[in-house]
Amino acid sequence: MTRMDQRKSKLVVEFSDCVRERGRLREVTMEFSPYGIHVRLKGMRQGFDVSPASVYNLAVSKFVTAKRAEKKARKQK
Repeated sequence: MTRMDQRKSKLVVEFSDCVRERGRLREVTMEFSPYGIHVRLKGMRQGFDVSPASVYNLAVSKFVTAKRAEKKARKQK
């Protein structure tokens, strides 16, 4: 696996997940760089920069919340 800071080509990923924006369904596009992730919707100019650490923290938070909800549901039975 190549580290992001050693890549020579640009890495752009287009997901099949869609978001409704300005009356149309638009695919989510992510452009990866060694310094972060640029997220935008296909066909739109505006995008947002996200750090990989914030993506990781969000994933951990969602995992913990799901585990707590599962544990709470088991207790209520």
